[in-house]
Formats: sequence, structure tokens, C-alpha cells
Amino acid sequence: MSSKSGLVLMNRERILRSLNRMAHEIAEQNVDDAPIDLFGIDERGYAVAKALENVLNPIVSDEVRLFQLKLKEKGSPPALEDIDLQTNHYPVIVDDVIFSGRTMFEALTTISNSKEPSEIHTAVLIDRGHRKFPIKAEFCGMELPTKLDEHVLVVVKKEHLQTVELTKS
Repeated sequence: MSSKSGLVLMNRERILRSLNRMAHEIAEQNVDDAPIDLFGIDERGYAVAKALENVLNPIVSDEVRLFQLKLKEKGSPPALEDIDLQTNHYPVIVDDVIFSGRTMFEALTTISNSKEPSEIHTAVLIDRGHRKFPIKAEFCGMELPTKLDEHVLVVVKKEHLQTVELTKS
């Protein structure tokens, strides 16, 4: 299937199936049944985290908290003073696509420098490969090795995930 902008890799139904699997994997790996903190990176990562929260809430016994990490804003790194990250929680940094690993590295650095959690986990909807940073997505909706001239776009409308598309740069 293709759209005006590119090849549709995932429609809403496929995205929801992937998120459901990811949510169950997160719940299973959370062996202490600790409260889960989801940190969505920028707008699209936040939309993925919000969708994950909706799937996680009915399947976990404790609360799921949702936060947004705004890494692309100009100026200083995002302030996390207002986020009450507790050591007994299960933190998961969420993004839409991981490619070089730079954005996830920045998010990991931001959280670890300001809150010093005992552990941090990572989740992405799409893993493109091509890492420049040694970052692994623990929970992944789809692994998609791409060419360097291709782009993966997660289409979000009003904070709701619509499609995942592959386009040429």
C-alpha cells in the first residue's frame, strides 16, 4: 500500500498490534511490578508513549505515568525538576523512530544526569538500524533496515498515531 508521500509500512491497526505486543513485553520485563514512567521524546515520541500508556493501563497493576521530554527546543537542555522520578519506578524512554541513536542518547543523558535512576529502558515504534551511538531499543514495534537515502515518517494527527511511511529523501 502506498500514500501520496510514500509506502505505508504500518496502518493504525498494525501500529496498535505492535504497541499491544510492546506493552505486554514491558509488563513482563517489569518483574517487580513497579509503577511505569513513560518519557515520550518530543511530539511523535510522546504520541507513541501516550498510545503505549493506553494499552499498558489495563494490563498492569500499578500506575503508568506519562511525561514529555522536549529535546528539540532551542536553548538549554530540558528541565526535569518538575518530574518526580522515583528509584522504585520502571522508567521507559519512548521515541517514534531510532536511527543513529543520537536522540535516544540525549534523552538517556538528560534523565540520568538530573535524576540518577537505578535503571532506564528504551522503546521505539520503528528501529531503522545505522547506529552511530551504542544504543539499543529494548522494546521495538518493527525493525526496518533502511537505506541511508530513505526516511521513515510516523504520521501523527492531534496526538494520535495514523501511519508509518517510508519515503525517499
